[in-house]
Amino acid sequence: MDQSFTSTESRIGVQGSIGNHGVINFNHIGGGGQGYMSTKRRFLKMLYQSLDKNQKDRNPDRVPGTCEWFTSHQLFHDWKTSSSSKMLWVSADPGCGKSVLAKYLIDRVFTTRATTPNPESADSTPGTTTCYYFFKDDFEGQSCVTTALCCILFQLFRAKSALLSEAILEQFEIVGDGFIESFTELWSALLLAASNPAAGEIVIILDAIDECSDNSQLIRELHRLYSTQPYFNLKFLVTSRSYREIRQGFQSLKVPGSAFIHLSGEREMDKISKEIGIFVDAKVQEIGDKLKLTKPERTFLSYRFKRVPNRTYLWVYLTLDSIERDMRINLDMTKNRIVEVTSQLPKTLDEAYEGILSRSSDPEQARRLLHIVIAAERPLTVQEMNLALAINEHSLSYRSLELKPEERFRDDIRDLCGLFVTIIESKVYLFHQTAREFLLQKSPPSPTDGGILKWKHSLQLQDSHQVLAEICIQHLQFTEFEARPLNKDYSVTEYIEKNRFIDYSASNWVSHLHGSQKELTSADAIIGLCKTASKRCLTWLRIYWATVLAADFPEDITSLMVACQFGLDTVVEKILAADSKIDVNVKDSKYGRSAISWAAGSLKATHPPSGGAGDAKGEPAAAKTDQSKNEDDHSYIPPASAAQEGHKGAVQHLLLRQADKESKDKRGATPLAHAAISGYEKVVELLLSHGVEIEAKDEDGATPLIHAARHGHDKVISLLLKDGANIEARDKGNGQTPLICAAIEGHESTVRLLVDKGADRRAKDTKNKRPAIIWSIHKENDAMFRLLSADKDTQAPILYAAHNGYYAEVRMLLEKGADIETQDEKFGRTALIWATQGGNKNTAQLLIDRGANIHKRDKGGRTALSRAASSGYDAIVKSMIEKGMDLEDKDEDAYAYTALMWAAQEKREAVVHYLLEKGANIDPRDGKFSRTPLLWAARSGRDAMARILVDKGADIEAQDTIGRTPLLWAIEKGNDAIAFMLLDKGANMETKDNDGRSPLSRAALAGRDAIAQVLIDKGANIEENDNSKHGYTPLVWAAQEGRLEIVRMLLDNGANIKATDKSGRSPISRAVSSGNEAMVRLLIDRGADMEQVDGDLIDDKFGNTPILWASLEGHEGIVRLLLNKGADIEQRNKSGRTSLSRAAASGRKGVAQLLLDRNADLEAKDSKYNETLVLDECLMPV
Repeated sequence: MDQSFTSTESRIGVQGSIGNHGVINFNHIGGGGQGYMSTKRRFLKMLYQSLDKNQKDRNPDRVPGTCEWFTSHQLFHDWKTSSSSKMLWVSADPGCGKSVLAKYLIDRVFTTRATTPNPESADSTPGTTTCYYFFKDDFEGQSCVTTALCCILFQLFRAKSALLSEAILEQFEIVGDGFIESFTELWSALLLAASNPAAGEIVIILDAIDECSDNSQLIRELHRLYSTQPYFNLKFLVTSRSYREIRQGFQSLKVPGSAFIHLSGEREMDKISKEIGIFVDAKVQEIGDKLKLTKPERTFLSYRFKRVPNRTYLWVYLTLDSIERDMRINLDMTKNRIVEVTSQLPKTLDEAYEGILSRSSDPEQARRLLHIVIAAERPLTVQEMNLALAINEHSLSYRSLELKPEERFRDDIRDLCGLFVTIIESKVYLFHQTAREFLLQKSPPSPTDGGILKWKHSLQLQDSHQVLAEICIQHLQFTEFEARPLNKDYSVTEYIEKNRFIDYSASNWVSHLHGSQKELTSADAIIGLCKTASKRCLTWLRIYWATVLAADFPEDITSLMVACQFGLDTVVEKILAADSKIDVNVKDSKYGRSAISWAAGSLKATHPPSGGAGDAKGEPAAAKTDQSKNEDDHSYIPPASAAQEGHKGAVQHLLLRQADKESKDKRGATPLAHAAISGYEKVVELLLSHGVEIEAKDEDGATPLIHAARHGHDKVISLLLKDGANIEARDKGNGQTPLICAAIEGHESTVRLLVDKGADRRAKDTKNKRPAIIWSIHKENDAMFRLLSADKDTQAPILYAAHNGYYAEVRMLLEKGADIETQDEKFGRTALIWATQGGNKNTAQLLIDRGANIHKRDKGGRTALSRAASSGYDAIVKSMIEKGMDLEDKDEDAYAYTALMWAAQEKREAVVHYLLEKGANIDPRDGKFSRTPLLWAARSGRDAMARILVDKGADIEAQDTIGRTPLLWAIEKGNDAIAFMLLDKGANMETKDNDGRSPLSRAALAGRDAIAQVLIDKGANIEENDNSKHGYTPLVWAAQEGRLEIVRMLLDNGANIKATDKSGRSPISRAVSSGNEAMVRLLIDRGADMEQVDGDLIDDKFGNTPILWASLEGHEGIVRLLLNKGADIEQRNKSGRTSLSRAAASGRKGVAQLLLDRNADLEAKDSKYNETLVLDECLMPV
């Protein structure tokens, strides 16, 4: 199968289990090299693994004519047609069709008309990308918000690959594989993708957020998103029951003009009821076709159903299905029979469920099947269910099972449970969330539980776990696993494929055993499963390690360690009793853990299975409360041992055998540390009572208290603090305290506990220098922020929040009385200046609206307007100007820039245009150099900005304090494009700066060939002397600086090769002094006079020729060149010195030797002093 993904439309339809076990090829994704693409594929593949949790197609299609109460509603229309981000919450009672509505919106309403013609949707939305997730809490993972975000991100990136930016992938590389388990990282990635200019409108439909196990995070972030005004267009549509927690979470968003809309189905029941009538008619037509009812009979049957008050879609569906399928009811259906049947209709959904199960062909087998579905960690396939039901206490092998053909077994499931269970994509599910609520007994049991309804609340979750535990344990004892075991070199995947149900049994039998909270009669079987000498034991252990822990299996693990790892206290006791000499302190070679280390805390804390599955972090569910459920729903009874007991019994047995209570594993973690990580409070309590070291640190410097805080185990923290644990302990790597660790991980209750116990809220980590409150802002946890900002010292947080654009936090701090004008110590910036510096438009506007002083300056003398202009935040600039900020306000520093000067200097074109439109002075001057924006642009090489300013009328002849014009600066800095533009605009070519240099002189000096040519072509004076003490012509400058091309250019245009400067020196004289042999050669070749005498002042003596200069300065090559060209070797200057005299006097040994070799007169007399020339010893011929 081709696994390449090609996006043909913006609507996403990924649904159900996708059988891809290979590499996903995303050929349409752009990017960098192989490493970049590899990261992209790995990231997408990790997101992809969550797709089979998205259960849209478990819901039926809508009946035509229904859902229109919603799609025709003005509130839906307002939300759908809005061009900005909005959220629509749709609430309704159970059975009112919320999920069917969500499916209809995805399949039919939010489609792309250009690629998917849809006659039902006249108002399609081209350019809209639609993503979705359907929460279900009947199996692990389907209720997890991180799973939902993974699915949504995959759908989004599949539709628009460009949204998967390098920034997201870089963060993924930093965080690692934990990225997909982090709500914060996934949510940030979604917002980053939505803010991409290529994103367009994104619609996200979330169904049944009341079934989301950790919906508080989701509600909090939705609240944050829609309490601000994001500049991108991200629309959420969420459905749920109207539970109190959800109502309260969205309550503060219900204000006029907000981006939040609540469409209450409870208030639309009249319309929904009419559509249920349409649904009744449609279903009656289907039944009528099958039962061959006449038209009057059909009309009468519909009439009888519509007479029932408070009916729901679920009730109608279940009741009509019962009539259709029950031969005892539908046989000889006449009008009188219809009256008889409809007179006995169930009055409630519970009665409908009771009726379905009461007609089971085998109630006991149905009960067993329902136990399995209720407790299963994941949906079992039809084949797995067939096998599970067939296993009994006598089953010893696969061969011993009497399995029914799959098609017949499917029929058996329907005969056993009717519509109570459903099969989708060969997986067995409960029909609806309400079916689960109907079956499970509440805790504590209600006095009215059951009543005349025998099936209602007839199952206890513990019993369901016991059924599955017994099945799994029996399965793991099959002879095949001893005869054909999984060896360490064999593929786990292939073994699982060949041995049906082994992955489920191996991974979950212990969870079900603990979930049952009962001692099984099969203790010997459990002991047998822990004997590592047995091949079946190693088989299931290897599968568990590979599929559940995703870690390397410790091949030398002992039976005692296995029993300890899984908290099998009775097995531990029996193993110890059976061998009085057993070494309880032996360690495995992989992790370096002894039995007590394994018992104190698992490699992965044992978590209770479905019905109370652990959270995304593997934290035992008994330690938390599922706040997403109805306040009256007590159907889940958490296993008491999960977090409270832990593996206390096993630890106790080991301590009695003198196990080393301070035993450290390879990472330096003690049993107390492992217990703290796992949240096993009873184990912690037991170890503390035995006097273990409470401050023992692992290799990362983390104490047990730090571990407990990091994992949010409040009861463990209380125990440790009570025993004297250091509440300000710090780890080694980042120097984080327990409070900072808890804040980083977002454990609000833990933060509250530590604060109440006296933790220092101002303590900062040693690496990032951040206190816990800043982390709470960084993690965007409102409740924690409020907790940590309970004192009056909120200035720093408001500055941080403003700088980073945390609008809600800034608003909250202001409401708590924070000083809006507080300034930081280092820069003296207010919240408004920080918000402006960070480009946070909404936050800056909030501060302005709340009265922030727009004229306030930081220590650099700059206002918020100055900062906004330099950073290019045009919206903030506009807001401040509209609030009355002076366009010509200048910074109170040495430069005294205006906003226009900053904008021009930093190339902020939009800001420049706006300020000029508002009348800003185009030629303000700074306070240090008197430079205008155009002068700075020319000097800095800002081509586009210079053109804008010139086009808008800037003075092209403005001069700064050193007399330079924009043209002179452009030439000086080599900004050719600006120079050409200025020349085209008529800039004066003869204007001189304070050094007396013209543009052509500057070009010759700096070697700007192209500019020099243009200046010459435009008629610049090539013989112009500068007005400085030098009096150089352009040719003298070019010759001295070695600008060969410009020298040729000037000579070609008639420049005087013999022109002299104020010192009387010619171009060849200056070229010789510079030591540029190529330049000297060029000048000689172009006719320069080698014997031209200058009038330079050297020791009050005049009259040097080129060879005399070359000898004085030691340019041996030039001396040779001049001699070869015929220069007079005995030429004297006005002091009577020859070339040899000058070379000797200045210590130029090489030149002197060359002159002697060319027969220079060694006896020449100095004409002025008439004395014999004395050569230094170093110059004497060898």
